[in-house]
Amino acid sequence: MVDDLKGAHKQRWYPDYQDRDSDIIHYDEFLIPGCDVKFRGPGFNPFEAEQGSFFSCIGSAHTYGPYFPSPYPTLLSKELGMPVLNLGVGGTGPGFYGQYDSLIEAMNRGRFVVLQCMAARQEANSRFDTDGHVEFVKDRTTGESLNSGLAWKRIVEEDSSNALRYVAETRLSWIETIRKLVERLTVPVIFLWFTEREMAYGFDRAAFEEQIRAMADGTDENYHVNALAGEFPHFIDEWTAEAVAALCDGRAECISSRGMGKPIVSQFTGEPIAGVTQEEAAARPELTGRIDGMNRYYPSPEMHEDAAAALLPVARKIMQDTTASK
Repeated sequence: MVDDLKGAHKQRWYPDYQDRDSDIIHYDEFLIPGCDVKFRGPGFNPFEAEQGSFFSCIGSAHTYGPYFPSPYPTLLSKELGMPVLNLGVGGTGPGFYGQYDSLIEAMNRGRFVVLQCMAARQEANSRFDTDGHVEFVKDRTTGESLNSGLAWKRIVEEDSSNALRYVAETRLSWIETIRKLVERLTVPVIFLWFTEREMAYGFDRAAFEEQIRAMADGTDENYHVNALAGEFPHFIDEWTAEAVAALCDGRAECISSRGMGKPIVSQFTGEPIAGVTQEEAAARPELTGRIDGMNRYYPSPEMHEDAAAALLPVARKIMQDTTASK
């Protein structure tokens, strides 16, 4: 087993969901040998498991599944009767996985990999370099590390005429990052589009200019430059998503908002949690998803059900095909 943390690329930031959500749920987090990042359980050591006896899911918070006991990897695992290695990391981009040889080796010991379509906001372009592939980027002109939201606002403030060029560069970088990742995976890969929106979205110049004005007068409260990033997965349009889906062995699409906007309920007490205010969330961004005690941020249980249902026939076909080819 390769046990390589690649120390020069060790991550500088991860969301600590268990600490934040200790009053809601226990995530049974665990570590995989060769990686210092905690993943959502129930866990197991993939290097001690029989080859092909499990499958893996990689992605962002949509894959980790905050607040709820059964995210889509768990639901799919139950349907297939096969353990799952849930490797979701909140705020991550696809480049995160390529930094850990042990994660690549772990996934290659499984039956297949579900690759959730992640955002591209952490990707490189000619203005910013990657910085851990989890939320942060590094300004090439100053060497400063900053979160992706501030980075794109800096682009707008200092070089707005080239903003669309930076978007195009970012998308190409994202495609290349996933191409390199998929090339290292020796098992089938299923591309999963799991979000509330269609793939296609356009640049809204009027909204872009309005946000620039709000930034100038100090009234802008958006984390992203919305007209550029779009809704999650940020910066991914139809052409970009299709380019990556074509690299994979199967694809599933789940466009759903079913069940969103309901109270967040403690799995310990069965009662709704006490929400936080906008001011508290501004001071602690990790609490954004808990404003007023309502879930308006992470996929709902119903959305996870929809994602698992979309994946199930694709996963079964992949398993049948690989069995027939042996």
